[in-house]
Formats: sequence, structure tokens, C-alpha cells
Amino acid sequence: MKKSHLLSLLILLAGNSFANTEKMTYEKAMESDKNTFHRNSVPLQETIDNWNTYVKAPNESSGGSASLQRTYTQLWQSNTTSGITTGNIVLSESFRNFDEIVTLGSADNGGYVQHYRFTPAEYDFAIARGAGTATLYERDSVSWNGKFTTDTNWTTTGENAKLYSVYGVKFSSSPKTPSCSVGQTQTENVYCNSPQKTCEVGTRIKSCTTNGDWSPWSQGHPAICVSQTQQCP
Repeated sequence: MKKSHLLSLLILLAGNSFANTEKMTYEKAMESDKNTFHRNSVPLQETIDNWNTYVKAPNESSGGSASLQRTYTQLWQSNTTSGITTGNIVLSESFRNFDEIVTLGSADNGGYVQHYRFTPAEYDFAIARGAGTATLYERDSVSWNGKFTTDTNWTTTGENAKLYSVYGVKFSSSPKTPSCSVGQTQTENVYCNSPQKTCEVGTRIKSCTTNGDWSPWSQGHPAICVSQTQQCP
């Protein structure tokens, strides 16, 4: 067998192998829907449920889009609305008690006010990497430099900025929005599968659990089914 023929055969086999393991496609989903719902063999909601169990949507809280709730605590504020241009800072609480520190400052002319953020770990990195000092506030070409001599006392070593306030931020997961209210129920009709005919429509029921989520569907009363040639009882 020539090498080109052998290569073509391997590619064909690999393609068939991939096809056997590939995920559901849009075309397959449409064909499945056509063969089920549109021929009345499966109720619409069951078709939807089957599709949802086959293709899982990504969680809203996955990856970098996770929702966080932030709680801000003011740790220091200037004694004047115009801010301070020099001096040390004494916080009301240890900066290490928080997930993040936010400072508000500006250039000496006070033409704008902007924020600066850092975590306690990032402060430690800067101290270890540099000459034993870090920035409490930095924006554009202005900064407020120094270091924490204790977890609440900031000693300023240099600045060309104004400082207005310092906040500690704690992160927590955003509270989940309930899908339903406890005690709430939903009822859905269930019909007989084709080629049977439905003499009496059945039901299935789901209820709201204590954590605000819907329970799986459970059978209410079954549908009464007969063949197309039979009379309903």
C-alpha cells in the first residue's frame, strides 16, 4: 500500500473516532427535537429537561466572573476636607484584618481625587523586594511613601500628594438570589407518548426547598393512556 493511501486511511479512521465521541451539536439537537416534541412523543418540558441535562451551562459564579460583596470600614480620615500633605497615619484597626486597603488621595493641587488599592500580601511583597518602604497611595505621578512600623501606624518617609482617607475592605460571597419562595409549588401537565392517545391528562409537581431552589419534578397523578384504536374508559 502506498504511503499516501495509508495516510488517508489513518485520517479517515481518526475522523470516524472523533465523530463517535464528539459532543451534541446544534443540528443534532434540532433533529432530536423534531423526532420527539414535534411528533408529540415527549412533552415540551421533558424535551427541555433532557437538553439541559445533556448540555450544562457554565455556572454564573465560575472563573473570574465570581460575584463578591465588599464591606468597607473607614480606618482613617483627614481632619480637614482639604486633606493632609504630610505626616504619619494612625489607623483605628490593623490593616492586616482586611482583604484589601483602599486609600483616597490626589495631587498637591487637589485637582482630582482618586483611589489606590493594595492587599496586605502585596504590601509585604513590596517591602521585601524594595528598600524597606512601600506606597500607601500612588496615582499617575504622585505618591505617598513609607512603611507600617506597627499594623496600625504608618510612618511617612516621602510624599508629593494629598491624602484624604483610608478604608479596609472585607470580601464575602454575594448572597444568592432565591429561585423561588419556600412553600411555592408548580404543576405541569403530562401527556401520553405517541402513538398512544391521552384520555386523561396527568400531572407532575415540583416544590420550592428551604434553600430557595426548585426540587426535581415528581409525579402527581399519571396520565390515562390508550392506543389509537381504543376508546377512553
